[in-house]
Amino acid sequence: MKFKKFVAPTLKEATEMMKKELGGNAIIIGTRRIRQPGLFGFFKPELIEIVGAVEEEIPQERSKVNSTVELLKKMTQEIETRRKLTGDEIPNFDRTIERYDYSQIKNELEEVKQALNEITEHLKYKGANQFPSNLRKVFMNLIEKEVEEELANKIVRSVLLKLSGDELRDEKRVEGEVINIISEIVKFSKPIKPLRKKTFTLAFVGPTGVGKTTTVAKLAAIYKIFENARVALISADTYRIAGIEQLQTFANIAGIPMDVAYTPEDMARLVRKHQDKDLILIDTVGRNQKQGEQISELAKFIKGADPDEVHLVLSATSSYKNMIDVYNRFKVLLPNRLIFSKVDEAVSLGHILNIAYRTKIPLSYITTGQTVPDDIAVAEPKVIANLIYKEVLI
Repeated sequence: MKFKKFVAPTLKEATEMMKKELGGNAIIIGTRRIRQPGLFGFFKPELIEIVGAVEEEIPQERSKVNSTVELLKKMTQEIETRRKLTGDEIPNFDRTIERYDYSQIKNELEEVKQALNEITEHLKYKGANQFPSNLRKVFMNLIEKEVEEELANKIVRSVLLKLSGDELRDEKRVEGEVINIISEIVKFSKPIKPLRKKTFTLAFVGPTGVGKTTTVAKLAAIYKIFENARVALISADTYRIAGIEQLQTFANIAGIPMDVAYTPEDMARLVRKHQDKDLILIDTVGRNQKQGEQISELAKFIKGADPDEVHLVLSATSSYKNMIDVYNRFKVLLPNRLIFSKVDEAVSLGHILNIAYRTKIPLSYITTGQTVPDDIAVAEPKVIANLIYKEVLI
């Protein structure tokens, strides 16, 4: 594809300029309003900028395919001619083939195979074809990270609109812009700063095995040790004795008071009991998202706690499809924060971007291991963007 920007007072004029230069097959892939240049640009009407695109000449790979096809046709025609003249069938086939260079045929067939693979890949992701080669690489990199095709397309289009021609040829500049755009797409929440005048209550929900209890322990340790906050723990994980014992052992070592809520009424009473604390962290029972009655029961506990924040904990090792299913089941609990656990175990992290984009819920933390309190980090824009796109934790 060939791309070019056009600027005019109106969309109609910009489109006419595009058609005149790029031809009738050109299409508009992006538009925006821009200020006029110069000192007094603020006082003049805005201009319309469009990005036009048109299909370039047939790729070189197509000619390679054609040359090989012609070679094979020529061979077939000669074989058929000899057969008609001599009446011979297969016996003379080998002698005819000997006239041709086997290595040439093999090499050209390999080129055909490679070209077809590339064509197949581009057909699979139609959005890639509309971008120049360097941005096509960005698009395919996002796809490989399991970013949804629609979202990958949106990101690359944004890069195309924000950068000029020279900037688009600079891979580092393009990569930096991709990081910036991802940072803008994802919403982030600031960590709570406990105030002596108010008790903050945080509840942690999610399916079984995502690491809620360990996450609660990490945050409790951080707030007590580094923020010097008065912390209390409440566990509603009454279905898993080991979960209560695990958190109780930690609480005893850390010198943090802990209680167990067996009913929604218990939960409300215990939250009132700890109103002298700066921070109350609530660990809930892991629920199978497919069991609606279990989620409904958990909702009663959450209502009793009336928390300031409900953190939905998702495992980064889960598939995007499973994450969406978990969110859809747990959204009745009104989660307003997302935590991604087991980030260190995930093969790719594009689905973090997918979920954050689809749900519009801010990210609060990521966890990267089992060590308390070390393996947890505040979800910061540049950190998450680099983690998703470059798979690097900065």
